[in-house]
Amino acid sequence: MDSLEGCKVLITGASSGVGCAAAERFARAGCDVALVARSREGLERAAETVRDLGRFAAVLPADLTDRDALAGAVSGAVDQLGGLDVVVLNAAITVFGPFEDVPPEDFDRVIDVTFMGSVNTVRAALPHLERTNGVIVSVGSLNSRVPLPAWSSYCAAKHAERGFLNTLSVELRAQGSGVRVAQVHPGAINTPVWDQTPSSTGYLPRRPPEGYPPEQVAEALVTTTMDPRPEIMFGAEAIGLDLLWRSLRPAGDLVMSIVYHYFLSGKRPEQGDVDALREAVGRGVSADGLFQRPSVTSAARGLASAPLKVGRRVLR
Repeated sequence: MDSLEGCKVLITGASSGVGCAAAERFARAGCDVALVARSREGLERAAETVRDLGRFAAVLPADLTDRDALAGAVSGAVDQLGGLDVVVLNAAITVFGPFEDVPPEDFDRVIDVTFMGSVNTVRAALPHLERTNGVIVSVGSLNSRVPLPAWSSYCAAKHAERGFLNTLSVELRAQGSGVRVAQVHPGAINTPVWDQTPSSTGYLPRRPPEGYPPEQVAEALVTTTMDPRPEIMFGAEAIGLDLLWRSLRPAGDLVMSIVYHYFLSGKRPEQGDVDALREAVGRGVSADGLFQRPSVTSAARGLASAPLKVGRRVLR
């Protein structure tokens, strides 16, 4: 696919973070978009950006765990856009803390939104994508392939999502379907999640020392949609940790133990006035700007942002 001009794109989790950035990037590529999330306020802000770029934006608030509401949102997207060519699976929530400290209902909620939300979206959208030989592209995660200590529910959900999408891709190919499935797996991203996640410890996680701008990940989604590949590791951090975990397991265990203690060393009190697991918190902001890439890692950052070739195209 040489151009996305005129494509009709549905994005879940579009009220914040990568989803918000993806709305803007797909609009710049010439797409009309349907934006789905719980927060109408955040969706409206994202839609304003799309409309300012001269493209159409449909705002469709829905909780992805409500199958009827989600089916209505997908139908509304098809009606307002005039069809559906691309679905971007981005919605996710998190809860922070050691597994034994996380309330079971919070663990289950993360699984329901992050994993089952993707399943529900695919179920509702797949018949429409079959008509256009469309594309499903997922914002996966490095942690669909390696552990993420102190975030066990999110890690489990992303492992499950990856297994589901890889299996779906094989099934569609075996059935002769024209629908393609792609996944982009980035490392840490600079989004509002680091300040909005509920915590079982009473403290927010210590922020990563660096993270990718959500706009870079969104651009990778656009590129991958044009040239779908089953799985793409985004950036040197993701590639390196994935290789370490698969090839040098004892060293991988040690690194992940250090990561566990690093996250738990955070001293910022949890912002408990809003329950981000069950309430709409998206504000239409892609990056929070609450942490910067430290200058001492400039060399590593240069490596992380080096182009990763995918077929004839390049991701940065």
